Order: sequence, then C-alpha cells, then structure tokens
Amino acid sequence: MTNHAKEQKIIECFLLLSIAAAILTIALKSGAAILTGSVGFLSDALESGVNLIAAVVALIAIRIAAKPADANHNFGHGKSEYVSALVEGAMIFVAAAMIIYTAIGRLLDPSPLEQVGVGLFLSVAATLINLGVGLALLRAGKQY
Repeated sequence: MTNHAKEQKIIECFLLLSIAAAILTIALKSGAAILTGSVGFLSDALESGVNLIAAVVALIAIRIAAKPADANHNFGHGKSEYVSALVEGAMIFVAAAMIIYTAIGRLLDPSPLEQVGVGLFLSVAATLINLGVGLALLRAGKQY
C-alpha cells in the first residue's frame, strides 16, 4: 500500500469518527430538546444533523476524489470535493428554515421549559464529545 493510500485510509477513519460523533451528538441534543421543549436545543440538534450530512458527503467526496483520472475525467475526480461544500451549504439553509418555523411556533404559543438540568447535562456531554473529536480532527488536519 502506498503512502498516499495509507493517508487516504487514515482520513477516511477520521471522517468515520466524525460521523459517529455527529450521530451521538444528534441523539444527545435531540434528547435534550425533547425533555426540555427548548427550541435552542432543537436548533443545536438540527445543526448537528447538518454536520452529519456534511461528514457523510465529505466521506463520499474524498473516496471519489481519490479515484485516478479516466476517459471522462482527464484531470481526476478532485472537483467532487466542491459538491460536498455545496451540499453542506444547502443543508444549512434547510436547517435554518426548520429552526425559524419552530421558533415562530414557539413565539406564538410559548411554553415553559422542563427538566432544564437534564437537558443542560445532555448538551454539555454533546459539547465535550464535539470538543474531543474537533481536537482530534485539527491534529489530523495539520498532519495530513
């Protein structure tokens, strides 16, 4: 296996870590939103959903970009990485629309938050997971 192929596999492993962290974060933040009724926690969960989709699309794009040039792609498949950014941008707009819709509903029909301590605990746990994965990704980004 060439050095480039080894680095490709390592990068893919970090993307898989990012996907796993996003799934866990979505679960924690969604739990916090459900338990508390907080639109803020819900918006956090939606943003984590954007991160999940971005990580999945990035994994696909990285795998496609690694393919060698062929008859239809004389200079390789590197532009597939731009599609990843386009999808993430679109997902941000979708999440924003969902947050606005939910927030307007809450403004028109306010309700008190419940179990705030548990919701805060879940949100802090999700934040710590994101911190750990983020630091690992920063180190990997500098190295690879």
